[in-house]
Amino acid sequence: MGFERNKERSSQILNRGNLIWILASFVYLCIFLFWEMKNQGRSLTGSIYIFGFCGLSIVYGFLFLSKTFETPGRLSFALGLLIRIVLIFSTPIFEDDWARYLWDGWISFEKGSPYGITPESFFGELDPTRTEILSRINHPDWPTIYGPVLEIYFYLVHILFPWKLWALKLFLLVPDILLFFLIRTKYGTRASSLYFWNPILIKEIFLNSHPDIIGIFLLFYSFYLAEKSRFRLGFFIWGLSIAVKGFGVFLFPFIFKLYWDKIRNWKRIGIDITFSILGIILAYFPFLLFSKETDFTALSRFIGSFTFFPLGYNILHDLFGEFSRTFWALPAILSILFFLNKRYSSDLEEEERIGITFFLFFYFSPVVNAWYLLWMFPFLLKESKVFWPSWVFLFLGQLSYLNYANLGDWKSVLEKGYYAHPNWLLILIGLLFLPILLVWYRVRFPSKISNSLEKPSLLG
Repeated sequence: MGFERNKERSSQILNRGNLIWILASFVYLCIFLFWEMKNQGRSLTGSIYIFGFCGLSIVYGFLFLSKTFETPGRLSFALGLLIRIVLIFSTPIFEDDWARYLWDGWISFEKGSPYGITPESFFGELDPTRTEILSRINHPDWPTIYGPVLEIYFYLVHILFPWKLWALKLFLLVPDILLFFLIRTKYGTRASSLYFWNPILIKEIFLNSHPDIIGIFLLFYSFYLAEKSRFRLGFFIWGLSIAVKGFGVFLFPFIFKLYWDKIRNWKRIGIDITFSILGIILAYFPFLLFSKETDFTALSRFIGSFTFFPLGYNILHDLFGEFSRTFWALPAILSILFFLNKRYSSDLEEEERIGITFFLFFYFSPVVNAWYLLWMFPFLLKESKVFWPSWVFLFLGQLSYLNYANLGDWKSVLEKGYYAHPNWLLILIGLLFLPILLVWYRVRFPSKISNSLEKPSLLG
């Protein structure tokens, strides 16, 4: 009798859970399709976008607080997949990077390498498809800044489905689903659901077609392999992630520490680390056969001159001017050196250290695109002891879409630039993290604070 009652109660919970998943997916699709309708009518503004994103965030928060993420099933996975498929055939919003992706794929197909070739050199192109793509590329006077793994991806997509944006998005399902199962294996079903239903991930990858998910998967997978003592393959995969975008450079000390803690052998170090270099070289090799150029020239120009949604960097710039370009990454580097000392960081989990390092890197970076923040996302999914200010940063990063152009303030666009933001917005968000970090510290280390308060004063 008791068994039947428990079975019935379990069935009711599952039915209630399925209903919640269906309603959540319905709200997600309604908001995404609302954006699509507004975007097609050229009436989507930054304010309307943020309003819709707040709706997505509320649903996501409800799924978390109601513990729905703790009982996912095949339905939740299928609905998450359905949302992705709908967005694959939708138009990106506030983004035109996809035009460069398609263009690079064609250039690699025609020339063997996209590096060192500016789109503007093709102005006057007679082919209507290429002319349309050219008209949508931002900074056509710049060669591509994307790493070789991404360029190989663009090339392969072009071979299979030339000039098809939906194809560019479609194959991103592969690293996305692989990462979902990898997170479930490492952190459990709740974490994998948190990942799969994250509105920022879904929107940036499958609506706006940013291929960073390839590098994010490779970087996270390299740590998974290192934890399983498969260091050579882990180093190699880490090298491939660097050949997507270089964000993982700052995590090398952490993966090397995993290696050194298990294998304290100086003779093997040189051989094993060579595999990381091998991953980078193999990615660049096909392009070096056709051109001496790489992404480094354009990327150094990008880092040295471009600014977008600078938060902590604004503080550095006010203090040191353009000289701050040379040392904005210093806080992240110092955090790594601090974390490598067990005496000072023994209370912190590895994921917390990675979360803090990424936080400092992006906070002080002169360029903070919303999808860049996804690189730290998989490391924030552990159930306990997570550096949650990075979660806040991930969501507040969507406010980067409130630039003057998206707000419709064309007078300020003419005065300050297309990508500029209102100063009050940058100051507000930049300063907001000060109390957030203080709260995190007080919650994370209450014993240290109480001990410091209990110490007798030298004056009394």
